[in-house]
Amino acid sequence: MARLFYDLTGLLHWYAYFRRPAGVQRVIEQVATSPLLQEASRGSEAAAHRVEFVVRLLGSDRFYRVDPELLLELRHRRSVTVPQLRRRFAETMRLAKLGGLVAEARYFHVPYIALGAARLERFLVPSLERPAGELALQPVDPPAAGDTLFNPGDLWWQKRYAACVAGLKERTGVRIVQMIHDLYVLQRPDWSPRGFSSVFIRQFQGIAPHVDRWLTSSAYVKKQVGRSLDAWSLRGRPITVLPMGWDSLDSARNIAPLRVQAVLDRHGIGRRPFVLFVGTIEPRKNVSMLLDAMDSLRRQLGSRVPALVVVGSYGWRASADRTRLLHGQREGRFFWVRNVGDEELRTFYSAARFTVMPSHGEGWGLAVQESIALGVPCIASWGGATREAGRDLATYFDPGRPQDLEQAMATWIVNDAALAEVRANIERALRTEAFPSWNDAARVLLDQADPALSAVEGTG
Repeated sequence: MARLFYDLTGLLHWYAYFRRPAGVQRVIEQVATSPLLQEASRGSEAAAHRVEFVVRLLGSDRFYRVDPELLLELRHRRSVTVPQLRRRFAETMRLAKLGGLVAEARYFHVPYIALGAARLERFLVPSLERPAGELALQPVDPPAAGDTLFNPGDLWWQKRYAACVAGLKERTGVRIVQMIHDLYVLQRPDWSPRGFSSVFIRQFQGIAPHVDRWLTSSAYVKKQVGRSLDAWSLRGRPITVLPMGWDSLDSARNIAPLRVQAVLDRHGIGRRPFVLFVGTIEPRKNVSMLLDAMDSLRRQLGSRVPALVVVGSYGWRASADRTRLLHGQREGRFFWVRNVGDEELRTFYSAARFTVMPSHGEGWGLAVQESIALGVPCIASWGGATREAGRDLATYFDPGRPQDLEQAMATWIVNDAALAEVRANIERALRTEAFPSWNDAARVLLDQADPALSAVEGTG
């Protein structure tokens, strides 16, 4: 049976330092924990491929297996599972050869190299998972011709990832499927952490000649990837859109009203009406426009304006927004909530009057989709792929025209009937229309791992 190697190395890098996922990590986890991939990881005879969830050792093309059950635990018991992932990350540092570490390690690897070298990774978990000396990670047989290596889009963590993949493909014939979530880093490097654009571009250009099939988060990103490949004279490999599932927060469905109120009380919101923003505080999200709109609406409408609840961590290059949020929180105008799990996130969505996504551009717009999927009206900029995420069920505005955002918000603040009509339209669509699930996304991924697919199918 052919194998699909689902590369989780980047996910381990993420959880080495963060407790909650951002958008890219949410997509990686949702696809990995889909019933279809989980079943395929258990070697179901009905599956065309056996899925192996793997991590790569720095400086090599050796892969070690990650227990699929651990991914499911990550969805439901994150506080317990993240330390277990950190243990495995430290273990990869210990298993890597010294030459490989020297060639590829970066500054953020140093603490885990030290833990692994001292064999202290077991202290990262509340209790020892395995007998002393037994590895949490188990080696997998190297890929062969007919197998597929899937990188879910976070290839920037590893300095020599592209070179490793190129060499692996040359030696073994393994097929490469590469996911791309967005390419704003090419167009607007000032929206990313300093130095990130050069790292990403180097990996993207390095791996592009060796990719057999591309996956993207949207038709918008598909066009971006196609233009980049044309510019590098590398067009010809199929580019397919991976559907983003509408069932992200199903695990938190049917929250009792008292539970909702308990969450809101715990964060100091109480029974105040509020509008909701979900996302990382960073330049691309355009949070400053939303804060300006809220201030302007308060001057015009006074106490009729709801509070603003911001759910998301601080990212980069947005110190002015952070200062405004902290100041507004002290005054009781804003509530900035960080480190939120899926159940709490669903609670905030369910209690919001409506949501706002003012982003300059999105490779998809997960917060727009989540809002609509839960029946909550959303005002979103039309930047990037947000129209694909919200379909015709969200209300859109030009991110270059702040007055349009202000007007849209004012309408839903003062006109209950207009807002109720939008809610009814969303509820009707959710009842009568078909929306893709993360299992559908997994099915598309497995299709791309099939070497029998036409070499031109899905090209953009």
